[in-house]
Amino acid sequence: FFRELLENAERSLNDMFVRTYGTLYMQNSEVFQDLFTELKRYYTGGNVNLEEMLNDFWARLLERMFQLINPQYHFTEDYLECVSKYTDQLKPFGDVPRKLKVQVTRAFIAARTFVQGLTVGREVANRVSKVI
Repeated sequence: FFRELLENAERSLNDMFVRTYGTLYMQNSEVFQDLFTELKRYYTGGNVNLEEMLNDFWARLLERMFQLINPQYHFTEDYLECVSKYTDQLKPFGDVPRKLKVQVTRAFIAARTFVQGLTVGREVANRVSKVI
C-alpha cells in the first residue's frame, strides 16, 4: 500500500509539473526522479540517510533553479556549490524544506519499521508453525 502511495505521489507530481512547466520541467525532471528513487530505496531497506538525502535534494533543486533563473550567466560547479551551502541562511524555499523533512522522515521511518515488523512477524509465525 505504501509503495503504491509513493508511486502515485511520484506520478501525480510529475503530471502536475509537466502540465505547469512543460519542457522546462521535463529537461530537469531527474532531480525529482532521483528523490523518489532514494525514497523507494530507503523504504525497501536501503542504506539511505533521509535527512542528508533531503538536504541534497533541496541543494540540487536550488542549484538547478538558480541556473534557470539566470540563463544569461554561466556558473561553475564551485559557484553553485557555494550558493547551495547558504541555503539555510537564504531560505529560497521558505520553511518548506524543514517542514517536509519532518513529515517525510516521520512517515518513512514509521512505514519502514512497520514493514520490517511484519517481516519479522511472518518469520516467527513460519518458525512456530514448523515446530508445531
